[in-house]
Amino acid sequence: MKSYLNRPVVLVLRNYLMIRNDHIEAMFQAGLAIHLITDEKSTLDDPRYASVRILTPGASADQLTEEILTALQETGAPFAVTFYEMDIVSVGEANARHGVSWSRPEADRIARDKSLQRAHLLAHGLPTPLSIRIGNDTDVDAAMAQVGTPFVVKPTRGAGSANVELISDPSRARAVLDEIRDIAHTGAEHFYDNGMPETWALIEEYLPGDEITVDGAVVDGKFVLAGINTKSLPNPPCFEEDLYVMPFGDAAAEATVDGLMQKLVQTLDLQTALVNAELRRGADGAFRFVEFSTRISGGHVYRNIRDVHAVDLVAIFLAAAFGDTEDAMRMALARHPGRVATCIRFIYRTGVIEENSAGDALRNPHFREYYAINGRGDHVWSAPLGFEPIGLLSVRGPYDSRTHPASIVDIALGCEAELNLKVLPFD
Repeated sequence: MKSYLNRPVVLVLRNYLMIRNDHIEAMFQAGLAIHLITDEKSTLDDPRYASVRILTPGASADQLTEEILTALQETGAPFAVTFYEMDIVSVGEANARHGVSWSRPEADRIARDKSLQRAHLLAHGLPTPLSIRIGNDTDVDAAMAQVGTPFVVKPTRGAGSANVELISDPSRARAVLDEIRDIAHTGAEHFYDNGMPETWALIEEYLPGDEITVDGAVVDGKFVLAGINTKSLPNPPCFEEDLYVMPFGDAAAEATVDGLMQKLVQTLDLQTALVNAELRRGADGAFRFVEFSTRISGGHVYRNIRDVHAVDLVAIFLAAAFGDTEDAMRMALARHPGRVATCIRFIYRTGVIEENSAGDALRNPHFREYYAINGRGDHVWSAPLGFEPIGLLSVRGPYDSRTHPASIVDIALGCEAELNLKVLPFD
């Protein structure tokens, strides 16, 4: 990565810094003077940060925007950046008000709300599932009848597939909608920061095909593909994400997805940005956009893209954001078709954690990293009681198109068995 020695930049990550450690480390190794805005007080002692601002508990998105603006002005940073879904609107607004020419706050607002996403996709002729907006006055019975069974219920704002459920029983739909309404009303997890929106949930057509996650960057208005992860959703009716595998391995489908992403970027008028999208095949085999965002994936995805495709999305974005567009495009176009295979195993459990660490997996030659998100004594829940993984395991191995993805999945499952992991049942 190009050196930006002592150049200031504002990094906004209210929480979940652990699963974005690779992103942060890349910025630090580039020599940046990182001025962090966060909720996490543990960062005060982290030497990678030139300064740390701890937010007032419960700060709204508007308050966060003002904090970012103050930090930009006081540090002399030319822009702010985030890798956290719930912060993209505040960062985009602050950058625009700071005079950042490539900031697109309207695109950030659309990306943050799935009801706005659906309207945008339909308006521009991009493929998306049939979707009905749900608010306090919506006729839910009519909405369910219009979409047909089974259907998906989801919040308009969220993360990690929390409170997303495949529904066959209409009575269950009402229970899930009640849960989403409560989350929207309370503003929990920063999902609904600025009060109860008019539309807070969606009832959508179920797409039965495979699902992928796409990550890339926008340089001078052009989308450049970094990586596509196929992923498993093994626990219906819930949507616990698992087994993110690269490379994609289907050149024709990759070209189709690349074209869809380029059209999306054009309709959002993005010039310099990080972009992530989830697409899923319908019954006809065609991909449709499930959601998209103006940030890249957290967890191990960023590092795995570097391993598989030799593409560094953080480096590309920084170069473009600082105006070095030729350097950014050069790095983006040097993408390898697939040097190795990688897999991310999401670890879910229900109970009380007694042990949660890498253990003997550290000695496995395929082991890449393990993020132990929860620690001893924590109470955790898997679907349908909860949706947050307690750990993320990443492995890499040789890429052989004849055995992919089964061979790398087997490696991940074998490595999981070597983790030091013990979760006791609740009393």
